[in-house]
Amino acid sequence: MLADRRLAKARPSFFDGTIDTATHQYEGAPSADLLVIETRDAPDKIFEELEKLSQVCRPETNLILIGAHNDVALYRALTKAGIREYIPLPVDEHHLLESIVAVVADPADLKLGRLVAFIGASGGAGSTTIANNVAWCIGKLFDGEVTLVDLDLAFGSIGIDFNLESPENSAQALAEADRLDDQVLARILGKYSDNLNLLTAPGECTRPADIDPAMVEEMLKRFRHNAAFVLVDLPHYWGGWVRHVLDQSDEIVVTAVPTLASLRNAKSICDTLNPKRKNDAPVRVVLNHLGENAKTEITAKDFANALGSALAVTIPHEATIFGQAANTGHMVGEAPKAKGVIEPLNQLATLVSGRQGTEKKGAPAKKPGLLEKFLPAAAGKALARAKA
Repeated sequence: MLADRRLAKARPSFFDGTIDTATHQYEGAPSADLLVIETRDAPDKIFEELEKLSQVCRPETNLILIGAHNDVALYRALTKAGIREYIPLPVDEHHLLESIVAVVADPADLKLGRLVAFIGASGGAGSTTIANNVAWCIGKLFDGEVTLVDLDLAFGSIGIDFNLESPENSAQALAEADRLDDQVLARILGKYSDNLNLLTAPGECTRPADIDPAMVEEMLKRFRHNAAFVLVDLPHYWGGWVRHVLDQSDEIVVTAVPTLASLRNAKSICDTLNPKRKNDAPVRVVLNHLGENAKTEITAKDFANALGSALAVTIPHEATIFGQAANTGHMVGEAPKAKGVIEPLNQLATLVSGRQGTEKKGAPAKKPGLLEKFLPAAAGKALARAKA
């Protein structure tokens, strides 16, 4: 469980024993910020030993207790006594993780918007295009603010793709990350639609590729306090700050193309990141430009088999649709005859949103009248003609 990304900053220590052992442990040393203790003692003895433990622990110490009794009355009594959480055996890893996060996290951080990171498995895979269109799709499918951030400082193209530059760029926002309050965010973001905001990149090669991981984390946290979804377009670069953003993300989308090099890189990224995502969705791999070179490219089935996991979606190679959208500064969903492309993009948007089943629906179908419910089809048609 400690391999989980949300506990990356934890400094754990372990020792065998129950509540009584913990009491002796902290008689001569400061107690930890959080104790997780497992005991198989009877309920009456638990309260007796907890009283002794409270005498040697700092007031700031929190306690999660794992016990052998699945009893609602015991749970209520323990939480009333100040225990942060009581978990009956057997322990569910995910339940324990969520309990720990709820105790140690800043309460404001528990309400952060969903962070989705996009990175290409190889140069020219189309990761930025996928990020742009998924951001637009999320804005259309769900009620909630969406902020799209371009962190490719030197070569970012989100501003070109949307034909819109934000009042300030991502390099400037990083420089003032600790001062990004609601008013500043409203001033620096470009507004593409009612619920899609953009932070574009400076697009200057004079900018260094390295970014302070602490500054990018702080900046993204400020955005996540003010938007339900924050999507980040990362450069094709494996620096420390890129890895830091990936480790912090709720969802990771890797865009690949059906070539051997792209397959190798996608698999390497998945093998590196997925071990820390046991309690999160695994890396989502998108296979883009499928069908561009039908005779020589790797098929979607073979790509997935070699990858060792299913593909999130496949995007067909539709050069005309994507090209026209790019040249006019629009998304493919705004273009006519884009159904074959927009459907997988909507599917990907739903996957990474974490809100599957809550999409906005179209206008409801007209309900049949009482007579039409019971009349046979032919009589129903006759009735319709009569109404006309």
